[in-house]
Amino acid sequence: MKTPKNSLFVVLDGIDGSGKSEMLSRLHNYIFSLNKKYRILTTREPTYGKYGAKAREILQKDKNPQKNAGKCLELFVKDRKEHLSSLVVPFLIKKNGKNINVVLCDRYYYSTIAFQSTQGLNLRKVIERNKKFLRPTISFILDLPVGAALERLGNRGDAKEKFEHREFMTQLRRNFLDLPKYLSDNIVIVDASRSKEEVFEDIRKEVIRYLRK
Repeated sequence: MKTPKNSLFVVLDGIDGSGKSEMLSRLHNYIFSLNKKYRILTTREPTYGKYGAKAREILQKDKNPQKNAGKCLELFVKDRKEHLSSLVVPFLIKKNGKNINVVLCDRYYYSTIAFQSTQGLNLRKVIERNKKFLRPTISFILDLPVGAALERLGNRGDAKEKFEHREFMTQLRRNFLDLPKYLSDNIVIVDASRSKEEVFEDIRKEVIRYLRK
Protein backbone atom coordinates (compact mmCIF):
# COMPACT_ATOMS: atom_id res chain seq x y z
CA MET A 1 0.00 0.00 0.00
CA LYS A 2 1.42 3.37 -1.05
CA THR A 3 1.11 6.74 0.65
CA PRO A 4 -1.95 8.63 -0.68
CA LYS A 5 -1.43 11.46 -3.17
CA ASN A 6 -0.87 14.94 -1.69
CA SER A 7 0.33 13.50 1.59
CA LEU A 8 3.67 12.65 3.14
CA PHE A 9 4.50 9.77 5.49
CA VAL A 10 7.93 10.06 7.10
CA VAL A 11 9.47 7.50 9.47
CA LEU A 12 12.51 7.83 11.71
CA ASP A 13 13.95 4.58 13.03
CA GLY A 14 17.11 3.04 14.42
CA ILE A 15 18.64 1.61 17.58
CA ASP A 16 17.82 3.09 20.98
CA GLY A 17 19.84 6.21 21.68
CA SER A 18 20.18 7.21 18.03
CA GLY A 19 18.22 10.44 18.50
CA LYS A 20 14.94 9.64 16.74
CA SER A 21 12.71 11.61 19.10
CA GLU A 22 14.90 14.70 18.93
CA MET A 23 14.97 14.66 15.13
CA LEU A 24 11.23 14.03 14.95
CA SER A 25 10.57 17.05 17.16
CA ARG A 26 12.85 19.23 15.06
CA LEU A 27 11.25 18.03 11.84
CA HIS A 28 7.75 18.72 13.15
CA ASN A 29 8.71 22.27 14.15
CA TYR A 30 10.47 22.87 10.84
CA ILE A 31 7.54 21.78 8.68
CA PHE A 32 5.09 23.67 10.90
CA SER A 33 7.08 26.85 10.34
CA LEU A 34 7.13 26.54 6.55
CA ASN A 35 3.51 27.00 5.61
CA LYS A 36 0.03 26.75 7.13
CA LYS A 37 -1.02 24.36 4.37
CA TYR A 38 0.79 21.49 6.12
CA ARG A 39 -1.37 19.47 8.52
CA ILE A 40 1.02 17.51 10.73
CA LEU A 41 0.47 14.40 12.83
CA THR A 42 3.40 13.24 14.94
CA THR A 43 3.04 9.74 16.32
CA ARG A 44 5.02 6.68 17.40
CA GLU A 45 5.10 2.91 17.66
CA PRO A 46 4.42 0.98 19.71
CA THR A 47 1.37 3.08 20.52
CA TYR A 48 -0.36 3.31 23.88
CA GLY A 49 -3.31 1.30 22.59
CA LYS A 50 -4.34 -2.18 23.70
CA TYR A 51 -1.58 -4.10 21.93
CA GLY A 52 1.05 -1.40 22.17
CA ALA A 53 0.62 -1.19 25.93
CA LYS A 54 1.22 -4.94 26.24
CA ALA A 55 4.34 -4.64 24.11
CA ARG A 56 5.64 -1.79 26.26
CA GLU A 57 5.06 -3.89 29.38
CA ILE A 58 7.24 -6.66 27.96
CA LEU A 59 9.97 -4.16 27.08
CA GLN A 60 9.98 -2.84 30.63
CA LYS A 61 9.74 -6.11 32.55
CA ASP A 62 11.73 -8.67 30.54
CA LYS A 63 15.47 -8.80 31.11
CA ASN A 64 16.40 -11.44 28.52
CA PRO A 65 16.50 -9.82 25.04
CA GLN A 66 15.91 -13.20 23.34
CA LYS A 67 12.70 -13.92 25.24
CA ASN A 68 9.15 -13.54 23.84
CA ALA A 69 10.21 -12.98 20.22
CA GLY A 70 7.03 -14.46 18.76
CA LYS A 71 4.84 -12.64 21.22
CA CYS A 72 6.56 -9.35 20.47
CA LEU A 73 6.03 -9.86 16.75
CA GLU A 74 2.32 -10.53 17.15
CA LEU A 75 1.80 -7.53 19.42
CA PHE A 76 3.70 -5.13 17.19
CA VAL A 77 1.84 -6.30 14.06
CA LYS A 78 -1.57 -5.98 15.74
CA ASP A 79 -0.65 -2.60 17.19
CA ARG A 80 0.51 -1.38 13.77
CA LYS A 81 -2.67 -2.52 12.07
CA GLU A 82 -4.76 -0.66 14.63
CA HIS A 83 -2.50 2.40 14.50
CA LEU A 84 -2.76 2.69 10.73
CA SER A 85 -6.48 2.03 10.43
CA SER A 86 -7.61 4.26 13.28
CA LEU A 87 -5.16 7.16 13.04
CA VAL A 88 -2.51 7.31 10.33
CA VAL A 89 -4.46 6.43 7.17
CA PRO A 90 -7.56 8.54 8.04
CA PHE A 91 -5.27 11.51 8.63
CA LEU A 92 -3.36 11.02 5.37
CA ILE A 93 -6.45 10.65 3.16
CA LYS A 94 -8.48 13.51 4.63
CA LYS A 95 -9.11 16.23 2.06
CA ASN A 96 -9.24 19.81 3.27
CA GLY A 97 -8.80 22.30 0.46
CA LYS A 98 -5.18 22.62 -0.64
CA ASN A 99 -3.77 21.33 2.62
CA ILE A 100 -1.05 18.69 2.55
CA ASN A 101 -1.22 15.96 5.20
CA VAL A 102 2.07 15.00 6.84
CA VAL A 103 2.56 12.09 9.25
CA LEU A 104 5.82 11.81 11.17
CA CYS A 105 6.32 8.48 12.93
CA ASP A 106 8.91 7.42 15.53
CA ARG A 107 9.57 3.74 14.69
CA TYR A 108 7.65 1.57 12.25
CA TYR A 109 7.92 -1.91 10.76
CA TYR A 110 11.65 -1.41 10.29
CA SER A 111 12.00 -1.83 14.05
CA THR A 112 9.89 -4.97 14.03
CA ILE A 113 11.96 -6.51 11.25
CA ALA A 114 15.30 -5.56 12.81
CA PHE A 115 14.45 -6.34 16.43
CA GLN A 116 12.56 -9.60 16.00
CA SER A 117 15.07 -11.00 13.50
CA THR A 118 17.78 -10.16 16.05
CA GLN A 119 15.72 -12.11 18.58
CA GLY A 120 16.05 -15.14 16.32
CA LEU A 121 12.91 -15.11 14.18
CA ASN A 122 13.23 -15.83 10.48
CA LEU A 123 13.86 -12.54 8.65
CA ARG A 124 11.69 -13.45 5.66
CA LYS A 125 8.84 -14.42 7.95
CA VAL A 126 8.94 -11.09 9.78
CA ILE A 127 9.07 -9.15 6.50
CA GLU A 128 6.12 -11.16 5.19
CA ARG A 129 4.04 -10.24 8.24
CA ASN A 130 4.61 -6.55 7.52
CA LYS A 131 4.67 -6.29 3.73
CA LYS A 132 1.00 -5.27 3.32
CA PHE A 133 1.28 -2.25 5.59
CA LEU A 134 1.38 1.30 4.27
CA ARG A 135 4.76 2.12 2.78
CA PRO A 136 6.31 5.42 3.93
CA THR A 137 7.18 8.14 1.46
CA ILE A 138 10.66 8.25 2.94
CA SER A 139 12.28 6.55 5.94
CA PHE A 140 15.42 7.49 7.83
CA ILE A 141 17.51 4.96 9.71
CA LEU A 142 19.61 6.86 12.23
CA ASP A 143 22.86 4.94 12.57
CA LEU A 144 25.10 5.17 15.61
CA PRO A 145 27.92 3.00 17.02
CA VAL A 146 26.61 0.88 19.87
CA GLY A 147 29.08 2.27 22.39
CA ALA A 148 27.92 5.81 21.71
CA ALA A 149 24.26 4.74 21.88
CA LEU A 150 24.74 3.05 25.26
CA GLU A 151 26.56 6.11 26.56
CA ARG A 152 23.66 8.32 25.53
CA LEU A 153 21.16 5.96 27.14
CA GLY A 154 23.19 5.93 30.34
CA ASN A 155 23.33 9.71 30.44
CA ARG A 156 19.58 9.84 29.91
CA GLY A 157 19.08 7.96 33.18
CA ASP A 158 16.16 5.84 31.94
CA ALA A 159 15.52 2.34 33.26
CA LYS A 160 17.32 -0.20 31.08
CA GLU A 161 15.00 -2.04 28.69
CA LYS A 162 15.37 -5.65 27.56
CA PHE A 163 17.04 -4.82 24.24
CA GLU A 164 19.65 -2.42 25.65
CA HIS A 165 22.53 -4.91 25.85
CA ARG A 166 25.75 -4.44 23.86
CA GLU A 167 25.80 -7.84 22.11
CA PHE A 168 22.15 -7.62 21.14
CA MET A 169 22.43 -4.02 19.99
CA THR A 170 25.51 -4.80 17.88
CA GLN A 171 23.58 -7.36 15.84
CA LEU A 172 20.53 -5.11 15.83
CA ARG A 173 22.52 -2.29 14.31
CA ARG A 174 23.72 -4.61 11.53
CA ASN A 175 20.15 -5.67 10.84
CA PHE A 176 18.98 -2.07 10.57
CA LEU A 177 21.80 -1.30 8.13
CA ASP A 178 20.89 -4.37 6.04
CA LEU A 179 17.25 -3.32 5.58
CA PRO A 180 17.81 -1.71 2.15
CA LYS A 181 18.99 -5.10 0.89
CA TYR A 182 15.64 -6.71 1.64
CA LEU A 183 13.13 -3.91 1.20
CA SER A 184 12.33 -1.75 -1.82
CA ASP A 185 11.32 1.15 0.44
CA ASN A 186 12.86 4.60 0.10
CA ILE A 187 15.34 4.25 2.98
CA VAL A 188 18.05 6.77 3.81
CA ILE A 189 20.81 5.84 6.26
CA VAL A 190 21.89 8.86 8.34
CA ASP A 191 25.10 9.08 10.37
CA ALA A 192 23.71 9.99 13.80
CA SER A 193 27.10 10.21 15.50
CA ARG A 194 27.49 13.84 14.42
CA SER A 195 26.05 16.98 15.97
CA LYS A 196 22.27 17.34 16.16
CA GLU A 197 22.45 20.21 13.69
CA GLU A 198 24.34 18.16 11.11
CA VAL A 199 22.04 15.16 11.47
CA PHE A 200 18.91 17.28 11.15
CA GLU A 201 20.26 19.10 8.11
CA ASP A 202 20.62 15.80 6.24
CA ILE A 203 17.04 14.87 7.12
CA ARG A 204 15.69 18.33 6.30
CA LYS A 205 17.29 18.38 2.84
CA GLU A 206 15.69 15.05 1.94
CA VAL A 207 12.23 15.92 3.27
CA ILE A 208 12.06 19.36 1.65
CA ARG A 209 12.34 17.72 -1.77
CA TYR A 210 8.97 16.05 -1.23
CA LEU A 211 7.33 19.10 0.30
CA ARG A 212 8.19 21.15 -2.78
CA LYS A 213 6.68 18.74 -5.30
